[in-house]
Amino acid sequence: WNKVFIMATNLEFIKSASASNVASLDITDCFSNEYETYKVVYDYVRAYDSSAYVRTRLLDSTNTVIDASEYDYAELAMRSYNTFFENRGTNNTHFSIGYSYDYNTGGGEMTIFNPYNSSSYTFVNNHNAGGTILNGDLFGYKGISVHKSAEQINGLRIYVTGGGSFDINEITIKVYGVK
Repeated sequence: WNKVFIMATNLEFIKSASASNVASLDITDCFSNEYETYKVVYDYVRAYDSSAYVRTRLLDSTNTVIDASEYDYAELAMRSYNTFFENRGTNNTHFSIGYSYDYNTGGGEMTIFNPYNSSSYTFVNNHNAGGTILNGDLFGYKGISVHKSAEQINGLRIYVTGGGSFDINEITIKVYGVK
């Protein structure tokens, strides 16, 4: 318990990125050998009337998107308007960090472990919450993921995929190093 409290109070801002009306947002060169653990905080507004997933892919040492089948994850979607459901996957091209539904706003955070260490897998814990603008439905999302390739990670991409339009009206990502 004490370690969690210490981590939350020892954040050092590294970098942020924002965009409007995009399909994805990359934040490059945000990981280094200065930290082993990072906190990534994000928020978004998405305007389209269909369900979709907010997903992440990592960027390698040249800031190229890693879209190979190297991600495993276990996630839980918690919806006020329907049943909860689990997502589990092995050898995927991404991991999910949230659920998007019906003109919604949302946000969350990821804790990323060892991304810059080329001798270690990269591990991620994530939490996301949001609500729909039209009818007030609420949802939460939490999960754990691993990138199963020991390589240097320099950044990440957040994007939306699923039904209908994949655009994000507004998105902001902030990256902090954990001391």
